[in-house]
Amino acid sequence: MKLKAFAACLYIGMIYFLSAHWAGLHPLFFPTLGAFAYLFVARSATAAEMGRALFGAAVCSAIGTALSHLHPSTLFFVVNAMLAIWLIHRWKWNAPPIMGVAFLPFFSKPDSYWLTPAFATAAIAGLTLVLLAAAAVAKLKALRSFLPTQASLD
Repeated sequence: MKLKAFAACLYIGMIYFLSAHWAGLHPLFFPTLGAFAYLFVARSATAAEMGRALFGAAVCSAIGTALSHLHPSTLFFVVNAMLAIWLIHRWKWNAPPIMGVAFLPFFSKPDSYWLTPAFATAAIAGLTLVLLAAAAVAKLKALRSFLPTQASLD
């Protein structure tokens, strides 16, 4: 868990650095990314669970983008919230940060409307890959402890 937490923090730091230094990448960083990282690390999420959360975030972000593009009002914000809650419950995505991603389009106003769901999906997909790689390294490290050392072979 320590390796995955460290990898997640480095990844979020890298995303923050990129979004802070290149204007075109500004929508890449959003605070909910930290909530996804904590969720995935604390629950020791499997690849399938992370994939479902990624899919849910992409869907809810796209819906939020469509609704905020149609009419950026309180009414559409509430409709977006209700749809996100219903989808999370209906599909048992079990990832509360999806709700935060659904709200992103109402707060971030990039040049192109579809940058928000694209960047949110890319950032969460990158986090998923980093955590899967960290889990593989941890598993490899655990396997190496069972292998005989050169001294034990002599």
